[in-house]
Amino acid sequence: MTGPVAPSAATRPVSGSRAADLIARELPGLILRRAVAYGEETVWIPRERLVEVCRLLRDHRDGRYTVPQFVTAVDWPDREPEEPRFDIVYQLRSLEFNDWCRLIVQVTEDDPSVPTLERVFAGMDWLERETYDLLGIIFTGHHDLKRILMPADWEGHPLRKDYVSFGEPVAFTHNLDWALPALERPPELTGESR
Repeated sequence: MTGPVAPSAATRPVSGSRAADLIARELPGLILRRAVAYGEETVWIPRERLVEVCRLLRDHRDGRYTVPQFVTAVDWPDREPEEPRFDIVYQLRSLEFNDWCRLIVQVTEDDPSVPTLERVFAGMDWLERETYDLLGIIFTGHHDLKRILMPADWEGHPLRKDYVSFGEPVAFTHNLDWALPALERPPELTGESR
């Protein structure tokens, strides 16, 4: 007895192609680049048009991308100096069409900023704060852009590839015996210190 045959990769729709086609049709000439990999399409757009593109994807009857799944950044410190260092990556979901799309905006190290999307998508303010905290991306116009995971006085952004953690061991439960200097060890802790 055989069950239904799964469609081959060639016959399955490419996730995100609906969004890319919608942007190309409604905002001609705006897309900087399109690429398909692993059955998903990614669209690169200019920073200054990000809010306009996301409103189109959210509001257009052929879009309905109403759920922001995440925003993050990818740090490429080894790129050529004339190329942008950071890719800001947005993943949006359309529940109505059971589809998602990925948008990328590239920014330089000298100006790592993009406009906020907190007034376009509910909850985006928290996602932007996390990306700011860990990668140092500035979301222009954000109502309360501050650290959300690291202490307020923390220096640097831990997910940048050139971040240095001061060369000291991090204390985890498996290495607590040696990671803490003798003066900082609780007296009841067994074992040796470093």
